[in-house]
Amino acid sequence: MDDLSTARTVQERRCPVGTSLHSKLRTPDFAANPFDLLGELRESGPVHRCEPPGAAPIWLITRHAEGAAALTDPRLVKDPTAVGLPAGWQPGTETSQLWSKDLASNDPPNHTRLRKLVARPFTKRRVEAMRPGIEKAARELRENMVRHETFDLVTEFAGGLTTATICDLLGIPAADRDTFQGWADTFFTVTVPGQADNDLFVSITKYFARLIARKRDDPQDDLLSALIKDTGDDKLDGHELISMASSLLLTGHEPAVRLIGNILFSLLRRPDLVRELREDPSLIPATIREIIRFDSPALTSLVRFAAEDIEMGDVVIRRGDAVLVSLLSANRDAAKFEQADEFLPARDTAGHLGFGLGIHFCIGAQLAQLEAEVAVRELLPLLPELSLAVPESELPYHPGLQMYGVQSLPVRLRRT
Repeated sequence: MDDLSTARTVQERRCPVGTSLHSKLRTPDFAANPFDLLGELRESGPVHRCEPPGAAPIWLITRHAEGAAALTDPRLVKDPTAVGLPAGWQPGTETSQLWSKDLASNDPPNHTRLRKLVARPFTKRRVEAMRPGIEKAARELRENMVRHETFDLVTEFAGGLTTATICDLLGIPAADRDTFQGWADTFFTVTVPGQADNDLFVSITKYFARLIARKRDDPQDDLLSALIKDTGDDKLDGHELISMASSLLLTGHEPAVRLIGNILFSLLRRPDLVRELREDPSLIPATIREIIRFDSPALTSLVRFAAEDIEMGDVVIRRGDAVLVSLLSANRDAAKFEQADEFLPARDTAGHLGFGLGIHFCIGAQLAQLEAEVAVRELLPLLPELSLAVPESELPYHPGLQMYGVQSLPVRLRRT
């Protein structure tokens, strides 16, 4: 995890353009429709300076070529201490030290070691083995929802499905599953990536410390127990276990909720597409990939830091500056995808950055796509009978710079 709120104070005079851009990125209008502003930025140049008040400058990359290059550039590192910045939300605290041990905050060689240890459950074969459990959860959620005239496809269905999936994977007891929903909501609604209430991380850290202690005494058939039982020379230490479990819980939930929500909202607005998918369900995976490109739930990448001065486009990113890649913008770059602002389910989406790129490519990408596929297959027969329960203009969108998508999708069931 990275924290720009504790980054060095900007010594130079603030750039009015950068300050203005940051203000625009914080508005509800941008949350609901980021495409217009990102399109303007992409047209004017590949890299843009943004200056959050009281924090270090952030460089926002909006084009695909430069974005892909940044995501694979070893000079852009995840560990802020490598460039002389503080390690965590409150430097020197035990919590900040713990949270600096997850995948998102590490660079090779330690990142390579950590990823190898947690990658085993995310192979294609093991992910596919989770399908029956995910299908069961989706079926139960649908059966519960249709008992009511109105229900919410994001908070009730997408949220419930991803909660069940990630908690089953990690071995989170059913009684605790409502608790972390608020954690995930808080974590992904910050305006400056990495900036969040330290109390949140204290709570999560203490929770996993207790859960890991219980699983040491009573291991189950889950990922967390497997990591605890690992006897290899490279096994995770106690701090790494807490950090990894916390990270997987948060990053395995909210992005998948946004993904499923964006897909269902997209289908609600395209009845002809729903008809095609019902007639030929083999088109579902390609349709999901195009929605990931077109309406990427990841607005930006996680933050990186320049380990040295880097020339990109017509700017120089100074050592210690923070860099974000707008994955949403890169996926709408006409230099990469013809008719990039058109939704074309049959298109070749190869090269989209919806799950990142390089060594930090989303480890749960296959699982997220499986959850999305199961969600679509389960609700496809129901979608023609659903309509929005509120005007589209009243739908709330996810705030902050990390996620894009509706936070709530209330629908009304037309009973025949």
